[in-house]
Amino acid sequence: MNAFNPIMIACMVAAVAVGSPLAPPPDDVNVWSKPTDGIEARITLVERTRINGTRSIVPYLELRNVTDSASPIKVRCGSNHVKFELIGTDGKAVREGWSLPRSGGHADPGIIILPFDSSIRIGMYCSNWGVPKDAAAMISTDSGAWVLKSHEKGKLFLRATITGEKPDPKSQRIWHGTIVIPPVKVDWSE
Repeated sequence: MNAFNPIMIACMVAAVAVGSPLAPPPDDVNVWSKPTDGIEARITLVERTRINGTRSIVPYLELRNVTDSASPIKVRCGSNHVKFELIGTDGKAVREGWSLPRSGGHADPGIIILPFDSSIRIGMYCSNWGVPKDAAAMISTDSGAWVLKSHEKGKLFLRATITGEKPDPKSQRIWHGTIVIPPVKVDWSE
């Protein structure tokens, strides 16, 4: 028998393709939210270039479709549906994010479409907040902007909640429910 038999190779590929959905890598099992109506979510933070001498900590919202349905899921990710909070180790908000001046419009992410077995990473940075000079760090979202002090490094967390109202029955697979995303530690390089 030929080692490169095309029929045998096609059967092996088909066997792999119809297997169960891939499990998440072991190192990220605990950072994703619990699945809600087929969606899991998490937050990642990325340190970007300083603005006005202040570190910019950019939050990303990551979503993944974990259903076994072939139909894509639509998730509303605008300001009315995603809310960020800066919290302490006790899980309570440490301060409001509305102490800075704000001007101009914001690019709203709108509705995100997630096909079967897919994920997406969405930048949730909001650039229309004033940036103080030489602060230790700052996180800016449409939900608020938080200026961080040096002694808060690694002691605070960013949490987000996604909510979606039950859609009109005529709408096609719009996600609904509430996901409280596990908090992520706010840290930065020196």
